[in-house]
Amino acid sequence: MSSQFMFADDSAAKVPNLPEEFWKVLIVDDEPEVHAVTKLALSDFSFLGRGLQFFSAHSGSEAKQLVKDHPDAAIVLLDVVMETDDAGLNVARFIREEAANRFTRIILRTGQPGQAPERTVIVNYDINDYKSKTELTAQKLFTAVMSALRSYRDIMSIDQSRQGLEKIISAATDLYALQSMNSFVDGLVQQLSWVIGGARQTLYASADDDSSHDYRVRAAYGDDAQPAIGHTLRSVIPAEALAEVDTVIKHHSIHYGDDFILAYCRSHCRPRGAILYLQGFSRSLSDDDHHVLQLFAENVQLAHDNVICLEDADRFLATMTDELMGRVSTDYDSFLAQQPVARLADAIAAELAPEQRQDIACAAYLYQQAEDLLTCRDDQPAASMATCQQRVSRSLRALEQGHSSATQLAHRALHERLERWDGMGLPKGKEGEQIALSSQIIMLVQQLHCWLQGWQQGQDSEQGIVARLQAESGQYYAPDVQQHVAGRLAQLRDVI
Repeated sequence: MSSQFMFADDSAAKVPNLPEEFWKVLIVDDEPEVHAVTKLALSDFSFLGRGLQFFSAHSGSEAKQLVKDHPDAAIVLLDVVMETDDAGLNVARFIREEAANRFTRIILRTGQPGQAPERTVIVNYDINDYKSKTELTAQKLFTAVMSALRSYRDIMSIDQSRQGLEKIISAATDLYALQSMNSFVDGLVQQLSWVIGGARQTLYASADDDSSHDYRVRAAYGDDAQPAIGHTLRSVIPAEALAEVDTVIKHHSIHYGDDFILAYCRSHCRPRGAILYLQGFSRSLSDDDHHVLQLFAENVQLAHDNVICLEDADRFLATMTDELMGRVSTDYDSFLAQQPVARLADAIAAELAPEQRQDIACAAYLYQQAEDLLTCRDDQPAASMATCQQRVSRSLRALEQGHSSATQLAHRALHERLERWDGMGLPKGKEGEQIALSSQIIMLVQQLHCWLQGWQQGQDSEQGIVARLQAESGQYYAPDVQQHVAGRLAQLRDVI
């Protein structure tokens, strides 16, 4: 064995059983003895209940591939001189620049300090420690690895908190959309996992409905957490936590176990709230941790409650809209007599879409009622139009939940209102027949009604309306739709 890398004698100790999880350590050195003695010296190492898992490379090129294969490695023990005098330094640069890995801790080990002076290397390369093999005893190696792992843990904690915060900020811009709410809670759960003792697993579960006693996992973060989403909380937590679930729900309380926490998140608009489960902490929890957890339990459900209330309102409005459409269908002639836009849509749809005639007329009426939402259409840049479309989407979720055909046609037309036949519209750039015929009729009717009123009042003419329709042919609407309307202008004027 090389005399350049000898450890001081340590007392013999039995190697414990390997834990279920490991910190990955990459050993990069061209001397096989170095790999063997490093593994021996760190064989009984444990940090936060995790041992070490070693991966070996014997050259710079092997090391680069190893880094690609294991981007989650916590530490690289890196020799400087291998196939070339600066092979190790090239690997260090590769890790930080080409692999863009800022997390893995790099401990440089060299048997020839003069070849790579410490000050020069530390200044010019993004490494975390520099050790001379001649001075590196087993104890010093242990200390260096322990220090590096603590640094790696803290860096990962900061980054995970950053990712969680990004989810929260992103979701907060559109908090009251259901999909955004899921992302919001998911971000909070991720944040909490790292803020509260670096929990290995965090689950957030809520009741399926008011009468259900099952709490189903809605958001999860940590080790083997994602498969738990969609399952009942009782089916995915250990027995010792399961025994406390009913008590936590009954008393709306927080239970602190030996290695887990169960916290009830009370709802203000539902009989049942949610349950937060955290397990596997990297440190003892402080009073501040308890305070943060209490704030989470009290406030995250408030945000969720807001979304629930909006969903209730959407369902109510959808039911009322369907009821209105049902009443209209039973006295359709009286409805047409009172609604000129609906009469106009009925007349056009009678020939272009006879099977949907009544639904299109009713949908045109619903579309007209959303006029206040459409004021951002004219003379707006594309970005503002996209924002306007998002506003329409948020405001019309109730129509999406409606069951009547007329409600669904109106909902689609409102979402396609900025699309164009030539594909130059927003937000999806639909083209041609991708835009529903019913939507084209409903949208054209709104514009045509204004033109025909102007003609009746002497402010416009048949020739002027025909000219506009011909000029826009194939742009906003299908050519055959515009031609059909242009050929019946006199009849349509009489309809309104």
